[in-house]
Amino acid sequence: MSAATSTTSQMIRFMRRYPWRVAAGAFMAIAGTLLGFVFPAITQKFIDKIIPQRKTELILGTAAIALGAFALRQVFYSLRTLANNAFELRMTYDLRSELHRKIQHLPLKWFDRQSSGDILTRMADDVPATQRVILEGIDQGLPSILQVILTGGVMFTIHPKLALVVLIPVPFIIAGGWIYAKWVSPRATKAREAASGLSTLLHDNIAGIRQIKSYTLEQEKQEDFDESSGAYRDQQTKLQRAWSIYGPGMGFLGDLGVVLLMGFGAYWCIQDMLALDSLRASGANATALASFEANALTIGKLSQFLLLMGMFYEPIGRLHGVNQTFVNGLASAKRIFDILSLDGAEKLHEGDELKEVKGEIRFEDVSFRYDEHRPTVEHIHLAVQPQQTVAIVGATGAGKSTLFQLLTRFYDPDSGDILLDGKSIRSLSKVSLRDSIGYVTQESYLFNQTIRENLKLGKPDATEEELWRALRLACAADFVEKLDGKLDATVGERGSRLSGGEKQRISIARAFLKDAPILLLDEATSAVDTKSERLIQQAIDELRKDRTCLVIAHRLSTILHADQIYAMRAGQVVDHGTHEELMQKCPYYAELVALSFQEEKLAE
Repeated sequence: MSAATSTTSQMIRFMRRYPWRVAAGAFMAIAGTLLGFVFPAITQKFIDKIIPQRKTELILGTAAIALGAFALRQVFYSLRTLANNAFELRMTYDLRSELHRKIQHLPLKWFDRQSSGDILTRMADDVPATQRVILEGIDQGLPSILQVILTGGVMFTIHPKLALVVLIPVPFIIAGGWIYAKWVSPRATKAREAASGLSTLLHDNIAGIRQIKSYTLEQEKQEDFDESSGAYRDQQTKLQRAWSIYGPGMGFLGDLGVVLLMGFGAYWCIQDMLALDSLRASGANATALASFEANALTIGKLSQFLLLMGMFYEPIGRLHGVNQTFVNGLASAKRIFDILSLDGAEKLHEGDELKEVKGEIRFEDVSFRYDEHRPTVEHIHLAVQPQQTVAIVGATGAGKSTLFQLLTRFYDPDSGDILLDGKSIRSLSKVSLRDSIGYVTQESYLFNQTIRENLKLGKPDATEEELWRALRLACAADFVEKLDGKLDATVGERGSRLSGGEKQRISIARAFLKDAPILLLDEATSAVDTKSERLIQQAIDELRKDRTCLVIAHRLSTILHADQIYAMRAGQVVDHGTHEELMQKCPYYAELVALSFQEEKLAE
């Protein structure tokens, strides 16, 4: 099955969720199309009967029928528009919500391979493009196909030979549409990829604007952006050139149908008029004349055919636009359904629930690698007793943070096992496990919301009193009191309106609110000034009371009083013990301490 066919079938399956909405749109489209046949029939009646036979008494009634048909057709059109607009809004909401839900539940390994700009492009651009494909199919494609079929059937009932003439360009139109779709489809995919690349670059440039300015990289980044923007422009130019040939070409074939109709229609109409004159001259009886007139191509029928011709080729013209939207949108739809069809979503609630957590943690021969090229951690053995504080030290890249990623089950070990209170964490539900862990990282992420909303991530039902207590414990109440709006002050994107130390203390306050029995501190004081560090360290000392605490740190002051210290190098545990023991028996640890001491002296 081709990618286009697979994506199309996925879109059809998605549309099956809305059978009544699709059926309502189809019914109103059919009703509107059938009412459209009234005017051509009335035109034929006026030309062939009412005017030649001077039946003035029929004019008012016939015109009233035409007006009623026009009015009713507009009513159906209005209802169809309302129904399709409601369908569009509902479908876009459902598609975007389902995509977001899927992304939220994908494992971190998937995010490691994706750029945030690409994900944003799928959500912001590809969802509306996919919605347009589906809606165009229902709002324009389905009514157009129905109108072509019904109009063709009516034309065959009026004059089969002339109907066949009208159909002569149709095979060429179908072939042209197929060739266009075949040629454009891969180029539309490249255009979406170029758009994604442009969005990713723009996102990176905005997120890294301080680094760009500090290194005076404005010109280089502008050149990168222009190159990416040019690549997108080039792909779009190819698509527009293809449409500039396809659109007029299909329009010409429609015009060819009109010319053929006029030529053959005029010829057969004249032939039938001459034959009728001959019958009259030969003295044929009224029955014979009436029979011939019923099957002859009269001026009225030719006029009716011309109107039907418009009703036949006008929707074909719309289908060209639908084809363009479909081919271009199919690339976006594929990017959406590629995510929706992914396996391996996190099963957050699968597994045992933790009833009471003592906090005993054991790593038993744990190995893990982010990719196949080299292991990140190997054969890790680590033991933490309940309410102990254990520090993990080592050079950058030693694998310290990876242990926290494994303990929270952001990733699972390739081999070995991690036990919590004697139970393998693989057997526990991820929600239950993560609810029992408070996690404070080096770069605390704050959402572009209020301080209150950021704090309540730790405890959604926290009272006002609990929020302020957590802020006091985190040494953050003083600066929050000074903010306009206090708890309701907005922190800005990524907490940009707060200093590094203030953001870190908000993060620690959030951990106080969560009140989890296990605490993970990953370089929680490394990126702040000395004054902020003292406040944060004071808050951390309070936070880790009566909890099992694992600390990653390189500053001597943070690790001195840990119950156990594990020294890591190149993904392996070199040694462990208390600070005094390691200073005696582990030269690598002594070297780390000396470096840390020098850094702290320089920072003073």
